[in-house]
Amino acid sequence: MKISSTTIFSLFLLNFSNAWVMPVSPTQSRRSLSVSMTDIEANTNPTTFREAEVLGLRLMQEQNYEDALKAFKDGMKLPGSRPDVVRTKLLSGPSPVGGSIGGLESNLVMSLDEFELQAAHYNMACAHAQLGNVVEAVANLKFAFDNGFDNYSTVRGDPDLKAIQNSSEFNDLMDEYDSKNFNLFGLFK
Repeated sequence: MKISSTTIFSLFLLNFSNAWVMPVSPTQSRRSLSVSMTDIEANTNPTTFREAEVLGLRLMQEQNYEDALKAFKDGMKLPGSRPDVVRTKLLSGPSPVGGSIGGLESNLVMSLDEFELQAAHYNMACAHAQLGNVVEAVANLKFAFDNGFDNYSTVRGDPDLKAIQNSSEFNDLMDEYDSKNFNLFGLFK
């Protein structure tokens, strides 16, 4: 079974020293599924977005599209790679940083970054396309585009999206985002 390299959209691979490598761009992260699957195969309940993504890609490779779709959806609820601080409640007493009275209790959370959002929606679009769900596939492509994915030639040529590429919904979406006519700042119609 041959898997499309574009299905592996933003998979961050392990380099030779088994350390995660951050790609220069989302399209550079498409390599192979030679990622260390032993950890993920042993644990079918991923704890991070990356683990869920790798699991979903493995399931796509095995043509198990429904379970792959579930893995991608579940991955969006898991911690990503972007650290963020969430303020949870107002504290009474002196400020923890000095100065005024009070302060805010905070928690560190790991949310999805823009590349992870692009990857999740693109991979879900591929899974939906393989399942014949045109509307859902196009909606997920739109989310990927809205989150910054702009490699339209990849989308047009991806064999995982072949089932929807002749649909009017797909063509309308591509016409909207991949305009052949350059329009400086969208000022001219």
